[in-house]
This record gives sequence, structure tokens and C-alpha cells, in this order.
Amino acid sequence: MKQALGIFISFSAIFTYLFIDTLYYFRPIEEKITNDITGVSTVTYNYPSMYWLICIILIITFILGMYLILAKKKQPEEGPLCSTSK
Repeated sequence: MKQALGIFISFSAIFTYLFIDTLYYFRPIEEKITNDITGVSTVTYNYPSMYWLICIILIITFILGMYLILAKKKQPEEGPLCSTSK
């Protein structure tokens, strides 16, 4: 059950990242700076801080999913044998 949950969490993190990446790919924040002396324009593209926060959360979620996939099952401990004879 843990492995199925881990697979679901890992794939959902990957697909959410791909969706968010394509969503912000076409609309990054553009900043244009023009130097008055030389007339050279510099354009920088920045992603909003929410994009980076979502990426960090998705990385943590992916790591949690990988942990659940790779976690070994605990073997039940064998207790002392109970004697019914008196």
C-alpha cells in the first residue's frame, strides 16, 4: 500500500511540475533596462517567487514519494513463546 501511494505521489509531483512549467514558460516577468549613454537594452526574464515556492514543494513531495516507494516492509517481531501448560 505504501508503494502504491509513493508511486501516486511521485507521478503527481512530476506531472504538476510539468504543468506549472508550461504555464509559466510563456509568461515570465520581463524587465527591460536601457542604458541612456550607450543605448544598449538588457532584457531579463524572471519567474515569480510563487513559481519557486511551488517547485520546492514539489521536490519535497517527490522525495517523500521516492521514500515511500523504496521503504522496506517491517518484519513483525516474534515475541516470546507463551506456554499454555502449567
